[in-house]
Amino acid sequence: MREPRRVLASGRDSDILDYGAGLVLRRSRDGRSLEMEARVMRHLIERGYSAPRVEALSADGSELIMERIDGPTMLEQLTRHPWTLWRNAAVLAGLHKRLHEIPGPGWLAPFLGNGHGLVHRDLHPINVLLSPKGPVVIDWTTTARGPGASDVALTWLLMTAGEIPGGGAQAALGRVLRGLFVRAFLGHFELGPVRAILPSVAEWKCRDPNMRPAEIAAMQDLVEKESRRS
Repeated sequence: MREPRRVLASGRDSDILDYGAGLVLRRSRDGRSLEMEARVMRHLIERGYSAPRVEALSADGSELIMERIDGPTMLEQLTRHPWTLWRNAAVLAGLHKRLHEIPGPGWLAPFLGNGHGLVHRDLHPINVLLSPKGPVVIDWTTTARGPGASDVALTWLLMTAGEIPGGGAQAALGRVLRGLFVRAFLGHFELGPVRAILPSVAEWKCRDPNMRPAEIAAMQDLVEKESRRS
């Protein structure tokens, strides 16, 4: 592998670097192997799902070369053009539904119940790139096999709990737009199974050490609110 050029983005445990010729390199900062992530993306591409194409994996698995996807994230698009929220909510729901129809291979860990479809477990507007060729889902680190309702519930929790930057009128408007987007997204699903699994999903996610106290409190508030509704 040649040395990449510059850092394009950084996540909680890895960096994305420019690799030239329409490619990027994902580098794990702690040396964690990305082999399973590469295997998942190859599995998806073979079944026609919108994920980055894998080019190569380093010998120790800590560096993954893959297709570079140009375009804004769905969140960036929503921030710049909030009137697109209904269309983008439908796009996000469609990405969920198509993913959950793909059988989860036995080499993936099971998640919450007897479902056998693929679940991303982090499929929200930050992890959807709106490329000229269509939406592409990224960051397959947490993929598992399980009930599709659990994936929808996780997206609901994460979108509701995410902290909105700024303050005053700007933050208030952001909360209104987020609420509209969440309702539009959920409107594409049968909510009975999603509400039923919401407490289990929240309990699992609240154990994530990367979650902030305010995010955990917001998720717990949502579960309590929905339990009163049912």
